[in-house]
Amino acid sequence: MRRILPFAIFALLPFAGCVSARATMLGQNEQLPPVLETDVRVFLSEGQVPAECSPYALIHTTGAANMTDETDMIAAARRRAGKIGANGVLLGEVKEPGTGTQVVSAIFGVPANRKGQLVAYRCEAGGAAPSSGGAATVSMDELPIYYVD
Repeated sequence: MRRILPFAIFALLPFAGCVSARATMLGQNEQLPPVLETDVRVFLSEGQVPAECSPYALIHTTGAANMTDETDMIAAARRRAGKIGANGVLLGEVKEPGTGTQVVSAIFGVPANRKGQLVAYRCEAGGAAPSSGGAATVSMDELPIYYVD
């Protein structure tokens, strides 16, 4: 048993601080070519999203609250957005686990996850600068939704 424990801990290290991200596509059925994570821009508000950009997907992120931070969540969202061909993400709400969840996590070893939701955008070539008139908005009710993992 003593020989197995160090190997078990070593095997679990890659999962420490891991953030998962999945995409919910918004109405587009076309497969876009991947984009490098470094080419995925981060928008802090809707006013920063250029008019040449259109909503492409919702990105849902999840990570252990005690092993990740918002930077990890944004990086995972950028990676996921790039994989599906989006080249911009609009930061959304990050929900932290409540105090009760954190206490239960510490006592029983169950995960206390931080969760985030971002909107991935596909911006055309001219979409590098924020638009002066604000971004075009699309009602989420108007878009069909399907899941991609």
